[in-house]
Amino acid sequence: MKSRIYPTQASLDWSDKQPRSRLYDDVYFSDVDPIAESQHVFLAANDLYTRFQNCQANSTFVIGETGFGAGLNFLMARALWLENSPADTQLHFISCERYPLKLDDLRQVHNRFPTDNRLTAGIEQLQAQWPLMTPGFHRLCFDDGRVQLTLLYGDASEQLEQMSAEVDCWFLDGFAPAKNPDIWSQALFKQIARLSHPSTTLTTYTIAGVVKRGLVAEGFSVERILGFGRKMEMTLARYCGAGAGAGAVAGPNSGDLVSVKPRIQPWLSRPPTERLTGAIAIIGAGLSGACTANALARRGYKVDLYEQHSQPASEGSGNPQGALYAKLPAKPTTQSRLHQAGLLFTIQLLKRQGWNDGTTASLCGLLQLGLDEKERIRFEKMIAGGEYPPELLHRVSREEASLLAGTECNVPAIYFPNSGWVSPPRLTAKLLEHPNITVHCGHKIEHLERHHGGWDIIEAGPLYDAVIFCTAWRTDLIDPIHRLGLKPIRGQTTWGPAHNTAALKRVVCGNGYVSPPLDGQYCFGSSFIIADQSTDIRQQEHRHNLEILTESLPQLGAALSSEPLTGKAAQRAGSRDYMPLVGGLCNQKQLQLQYAALSTDARQIFEDDAPWLSGLYVNLGHGSKGLISCPLSAEIIAAQIHAEPYPVEQELVDILSPQRFTIRGLIRGE
Repeated sequence: MKSRIYPTQASLDWSDKQPRSRLYDDVYFSDVDPIAESQHVFLAANDLYTRFQNCQANSTFVIGETGFGAGLNFLMARALWLENSPADTQLHFISCERYPLKLDDLRQVHNRFPTDNRLTAGIEQLQAQWPLMTPGFHRLCFDDGRVQLTLLYGDASEQLEQMSAEVDCWFLDGFAPAKNPDIWSQALFKQIARLSHPSTTLTTYTIAGVVKRGLVAEGFSVERILGFGRKMEMTLARYCGAGAGAGAVAGPNSGDLVSVKPRIQPWLSRPPTERLTGAIAIIGAGLSGACTANALARRGYKVDLYEQHSQPASEGSGNPQGALYAKLPAKPTTQSRLHQAGLLFTIQLLKRQGWNDGTTASLCGLLQLGLDEKERIRFEKMIAGGEYPPELLHRVSREEASLLAGTECNVPAIYFPNSGWVSPPRLTAKLLEHPNITVHCGHKIEHLERHHGGWDIIEAGPLYDAVIFCTAWRTDLIDPIHRLGLKPIRGQTTWGPAHNTAALKRVVCGNGYVSPPLDGQYCFGSSFIIADQSTDIRQQEHRHNLEILTESLPQLGAALSSEPLTGKAAQRAGSRDYMPLVGGLCNQKQLQLQYAALSTDARQIFEDDAPWLSGLYVNLGHGSKGLISCPLSAEIIAAQIHAEPYPVEQELVDILSPQRFTIRGLIRGE
């Protein structure tokens, strides 16, 4: 993305009956009957009552909106959806907001809504999940997944440029064009057209000429219909296709009338998919496999999950605790934005599901210690840059860190108040508690063959519509068709008794991590040895873990140094750039032949279809970041299979592409 326009917290004037934007001097909703207005302008005018009732089984309906405000239109659409749509369908609501409300202001606005029991449960869920004010996409889940809300914080046209979706209807509900002309720009109308299809409708309360001209220029037919209240007329539009407005009115700044579609290279586009009707096989029942199985099961798919060991989470996902944590740079990068999105997504998951229970997980807070001058300078730059809201992280002194931790810290720290620890095996078990998931333990898959339109992984067994590899670094079965180059990285954690120490109150990270005790035991570590596939417990690695613990927390390290220690050694999976590989897979040899021209022109744009291996996906290479990357990556794969909007920006999906190393090799002439 180009230089981004960051969201700014909304400033409200409460001197009148209705909350009013100080910036735009306009109200957030009608003072007449806001519920009736939302019903008339957006629900009825888009014929949503009938369209929701007529949704096909296991389908998705997508609504796009400009101007979320306090979410009234979303809450109304959610209530209508739950009342009228088939039970196996899903509503995706995408809404842009450049000036998000503070949570306290959101609550006050909701208190001024007219009483309507249909809105109560939605309001409670929205307030409980209200995201931090960080730019980009925020996915919120309602009603056990029946309704998904994706809030886009920032400039509407910039954010929609990163959206991958097909929108069925649009609500244009920003402040009036005379008050806020930026949100009614031609750039925005181009993105609305790009995301529309021939059955897409659009409504808005305004009949301003700039809106009509802008929509017509991008291929919409526009008519005036009866408005609401004091507004005698409003606008209804239908998308007719790119360039359909060429004989009509040109946009104010456009020399042509063709909708702009971001150039996505074929290997970064969505793999072609039809709604799958058969079962899906997932290989590997660690955290990645469990998250993927759960994401698909919640969408109605039957999942067979195969695990070679006697129980799930037996390898890298088997440590009793892990730190829920992202080491963020002073200035965000594309990679760090993905890590931050994953951290926030996992935190929301734990809260929403009630798994922040002190047994499965504890969002007790996390301290990242500044153990050297370089790290402390980074902390200062992080705070000075203003890129991270204080609710996500803030700096604390040595004394404050010690008080938070409950033990001596010799250095200042960055404090993540909403982070903490997770028990990967217990989270895995929770995720697998779904009637659509069947777990097959003690079953090593050694066969993969495509025939009769499906995948055969068990001789004389069932054919699967799709197979998803969640096998960390083991890719033997897919290496013949696409070698991914993952490497094993040995990591040994150390466990020690907590009975002779004052209990640690927060997770503490330095050159390693240590969590507050679980079941009377500390878990800390860990070692990092590339290409070591052994799992024996080594005393020198216990000593290493004690050393890095003592460096961070001298009192706790000294207390545990004389205690009997146990632990676990397993392999993490590392890719060449230490980012996961997530999504549909291409045939590597065909990919190299098809895009060989990249070796002489790295900027060449291709318009063909990539050589996808239909129904073959990977969710691999999460390394030590699985707690923040696996749940979000599972949603990305589910979005590809279920043909629904991505939960994060397209450019964040791109950096996870399993094809990226093959393409880089072509560009570099390797």
